[in-house]
Amino acid sequence: MRLTWRSTLALAVVVGLIAFLGAIVVQKAWAQAKGPADFEFAGGAEGKVVFNHEKHSAKSPKCTDCHVKVFKMTKGQRSAPKMADMEKGQSCGACHDGKAAFGVKEKADCAKCHKKG
Repeated sequence: MRLTWRSTLALAVVVGLIAFLGAIVVQKAWAQAKGPADFEFAGGAEGKVVFNHEKHSAKSPKCTDCHVKVFKMTKGQRSAPKMADMEKGQSCGACHDGKAAFGVKEKADCAKCHKKG
């Protein structure tokens, strides 16, 4: 079989298109595996709280470990968790109980979530 410049060009275009589409699929899969972007809560006088999905999912890789059981999966506006609820083992306090992860009741641990400035 003899390749002409036209058949070579057509083959190059097809291979390039397949590579381009493959890169798009890989990029979307990577973005989904990484999880949503960080988000912030005002945090009151103690300072803002930045929640990092990637850091938390490294500890518990199944989305349903937190979502559905503890948190609803929502897009857009989020209401800040309340410390009183966390101290009762709700919201972040479901894991941040001093056993599974550092607790929410000790004053010395506040700066682990709350950042001033």
